[in-house]
Amino acid sequence: MKPRSVLLADDHVLLREGIAALIAQHPTFKVIGCTGDGRDCVRIALREQPDLVIFDCSMPGLSGIEAARRIAAHDEQTKLICVSMHEEPHWVRSAFDAGAHGYVLKRCAFADLIEAMETVLSSRYYVSRDVAHVLVDTCRTRVRPKVMDGIELSTREREITQLFSEGYSTRDIAERLHVSVKTVGTHREHIMLKLGLHGIAQLTRYALREGLTTLDI
Repeated sequence: MKPRSVLLADDHVLLREGIAALIAQHPTFKVIGCTGDGRDCVRIALREQPDLVIFDCSMPGLSGIEAARRIAAHDEQTKLICVSMHEEPHWVRSAFDAGAHGYVLKRCAFADLIEAMETVLSSRYYVSRDVAHVLVDTCRTRVRPKVMDGIELSTREREITQLFSEGYSTRDIAERLHVSVKTVGTHREHIMLKLGLHGIAQLTRYALREGLTTLDI
């Protein structure tokens, strides 16, 4: 049987290489690529169309959650597993809302990751036992902040929101995205207007709540 192809995306090199080395010892899987960049993750996934992408939810520049959202929008066949240290409800919810099929805590054993990989490749969902209650609680309450009611940011707006919340200036963002400073400024105004926010501090809190960024990147 042909090994199932796997793409790894995590900005922590030691963890990424460790997982790759362990997967290499498993005959039913083959790592076809590794990256620590969200944009590279999207490019490689759409080009290679792996059976599975294992990603960290919080990567600088373009979060793993946003990368997963873009992959899921263009490729329904590739399965997505979020490997994260976060067990708070909004992280789990954000990952599944973005299109993830599994959520594994980084403190879990490698055997749990293999179980998750086999589960999602069998067209089922997987969540670490320690965070299973989060999904139950979310289904029961589904309470979200008022600022989010009926609000949907575009892909570009989510990307710019992440970059502003990570401390990038308007000029920095313009250079990274290859657009004009004026374009970034216009996006910022639209984002603030849409969300009813005032200032970067409030925007950062929104980004944290939505899983677009984290304070420990």
